[in-house]
Amino acid sequence: MKDKKIHFIINPISGKGIGSKVKNRIEEIFVNYNKQIKVTRKKDDGYNYALQSIEDGADIIVSCGGDGTLNEVATALVNKQVSLAIVPIGSGNGLARHLNIPLAFEDSLQLIKSSKKIIKTIDCGKINDKYFFSNAGIGFDATIVNVYAHQKKRQLLGYVKSSILSIFKFKPIQIDLHSEVKNYKGKAMMLNISNSNCLGYGFSISPNASLQDGKFDINLIAQCSWSVFGLLGIGYLFKANLGSKKKMFFKSNQLEIYFDSNFLQIDGEYIPESTKKLNICLLPKSVKVLVG
Repeated sequence: MKDKKIHFIINPISGKGIGSKVKNRIEEIFVNYNKQIKVTRKKDDGYNYALQSIEDGADIIVSCGGDGTLNEVATALVNKQVSLAIVPIGSGNGLARHLNIPLAFEDSLQLIKSSKKIIKTIDCGKINDKYFFSNAGIGFDATIVNVYAHQKKRQLLGYVKSSILSIFKFKPIQIDLHSEVKNYKGKAMMLNISNSNCLGYGFSISPNASLQDGKFDINLIAQCSWSVFGLLGIGYLFKANLGSKKKMFFKSNQLEIYFDSNFLQIDGEYIPESTKKLNICLLPKSVKVLVG
C-alpha cells in the first residue's frame, strides 16, 4: 500500500470543523506513505483538486467531507481508473452508509490503510450535465434540502426542523415524466431517483436499491393531502410498505422529465436549475470505490 499514491481532499468546515482533526490524523497514520493533502476553500475545489490529482498520477483519491465534497471528488473520477475512498465527516453520509464505510473518521482512515479493503465498481447517475452517486430529487425532498442549507445546526435535529418548516413553504410541482417503464403527467409531492439505498442519517425510501444493478429505484408520490403524505413518510421511516394509489415505484435507467420548479437536490445539495427539462441516465460501473 505504501507504494500507492494517495491524495486526500479535505473540507475543513465539514462536521463542525472536524476536518482539521482529520488532517492531523492523516499526517500521523500515513506518515511514511506517498501522499498529498489538499484542503478545500471554496465550491468546486474538490472537483478541481481531484482532476489535478489524476494528472499527478494518484492511485487513490480520498474525499474527506460531507456529501457535497464527495459529489465533487467523485464527479472527477467518473470513468477513470483512479479509485475513490471516503472519510465521511459530514452530516448525512448516505453513500458511505450504503457502502458500509465506518462513520468514525479514525476507523475509515484505518480502512484505507488496511489490506482488507475491497474496491467495487459502482453505477452513478447523470442529470443533464451533473452527476449524482446516491440520489437526486425534485419536490418536497428538494425543498427540505433548500431549507436545510440555511440552518445553523447541520445535524439530524436541523434536518427534522427543516422538514417541518418545508411543509409551510412547499407547493406540489407539475411534472411530465417519460421512461420506458412508466409515464406520468400531473401534480406531484415528490420524485426521488435513488442509486443508493440511503438518503442520509440512515433514512431510506429505497431500501433495496443497488449500486451495481444498472437501474435507479424511482419513488413518485402524486399530489395528496398532508395526512396521506405524512402516513407515507412514516411508512418509509419504519420500512413499512403502506399501500396508496398516490405512491408509485419503478426501476429504470433513463428518464426524461419536464417540471415547473426552479431547483432540485443532488446528493443532498441544493441545486438551482434554470432549465425545465431534465435528462436523467444511469452510467453503469463508472466509479471505482473502496468499501467496508
